[in-house]
Amino acid sequence: MCSLPPELLAEIFQYCSTYNADAPLLLGSVSRQFREVAHSHPSVWHKLRLRLGFGTELAQIQKAGLWFKNCGACPLNVLMNITNTCPPTSDEEWFAHNYPFLVAFLRKNMHSIHALTLQSDTELKAHHLLDAITASSPLSSTEHEALQLHSLHIQITTDIPPMPSGWSPVFESFSLFPQLDSLKLINHILPGLTPPNILHLQNLSIVRPLTAPPLPSLKILRMISSAPSLTHLDIDSRISGEPLPDPNSHAELPALKSLSLRINNLPSILKLLASASLEKLRLTDLDGRRPRAGEQLGSVMENLTRELRTKDGDLCGLNFLKSLEIAGIHGVESTSAHWDWCIRHLPRLESLTLNNLGCINIVKALTDTPDPLDSRVGFYCPMLSHVSLSGVDALLLLQDLKMKRLSLRVEWDGGAPIMHHSGRDHPRTVLSYTAGGYGFASLFDHERRNVENVWMKKGVSLSDEDSSW
Repeated sequence: MCSLPPELLAEIFQYCSTYNADAPLLLGSVSRQFREVAHSHPSVWHKLRLRLGFGTELAQIQKAGLWFKNCGACPLNVLMNITNTCPPTSDEEWFAHNYPFLVAFLRKNMHSIHALTLQSDTELKAHHLLDAITASSPLSSTEHEALQLHSLHIQITTDIPPMPSGWSPVFESFSLFPQLDSLKLINHILPGLTPPNILHLQNLSIVRPLTAPPLPSLKILRMISSAPSLTHLDIDSRISGEPLPDPNSHAELPALKSLSLRINNLPSILKLLASASLEKLRLTDLDGRRPRAGEQLGSVMENLTRELRTKDGDLCGLNFLKSLEIAGIHGVESTSAHWDWCIRHLPRLESLTLNNLGCINIVKALTDTPDPLDSRVGFYCPMLSHVSLSGVDALLLLQDLKMKRLSLRVEWDGGAPIMHHSGRDHPRTVLSYTAGGYGFASLFDHERRNVENVWMKKGVSLSDEDSSW
């Protein structure tokens, strides 16, 4: 590696720091050349990880100072772990007495922090820290610089306590970041957010464990309706099913491009949140084994393709949808009529993933044409390039799908691609690469020869703790 150009080494170091924030220090200790490369390329220092409670305050300040110095004008992503196994008498006292100089140092350099991730055992401790590091001195001439944070992730490690369904605590910390465009709350009490605080919010993620109290749908609707610029919404939580005061309530999200729901009461919530501008839709029903689950969701999907309108009032349906993924629904044959209609009215669909959704008619619909008498018309979903199915007892149908749509990549039951090969002197065949190991004709060998189509199974990820922020 020592023979590589410094620019290429810097690219490698930057990639390493994505998965281990301390990579600049580790790589810089290898050799003088590595140290010079690391310290001369600011992009290598784009992630800083601090863990309060481990090491002295001076050591934390020195580490933070090294990152702020070397990152230059590059935006910095900071992760602060403030969980403490021996909490003091109050959350505020912990910062005021133990880390006054570190808090002051972070406050001075707040303008360099683009994204902040906080891991804490309580919401109050996390928000007290936010208040402390964003408090501006009365003599500061750069007070506006402390308001440039664009991404905020808060992860709480303790269980969420039960609370009244209509109660939403107000954390003043959120009002300190008017430019915030990404907010992720993991195991966090759903706060009350008003439009001025989340006016520019584009990405919102709410993740709660199954053991947490269910979120009232009205609170979700209020919060999301206050974010008119929202483009990506991800909710992973149980949802209570109480009826809304207005049965015709609907979130106005004219810019929403991506919607991911891993919830119960899926049909009713999807009806509330769906937008005609959607390009990616990912649905997982936590209660998908209930009777008629597939029929209920299919009915909602059919209605969306029929009734959704743009912000100008034009009937649009889901015409802009490019990716559809459905999991957790144990469908039955009677639900196929709804799904059949839905699939036939997704003209821009490029990727379709169905996990354990036993609707054989969906596969049949993908091989049908709007006009069976005219082969030039093409198929439904003409832009479709990738189909992934599991739990579908219709391998022959899938083979027929692949033979009729040669450019389609099909994955079935575990991700083994069904590839079709044809030539002038060879009959059409359907090959399923399912051999184990790493030798000739194995799935590994096949994928190695087709690098441009490499596909990573869901659940396969790098395990480093810094890869998610």
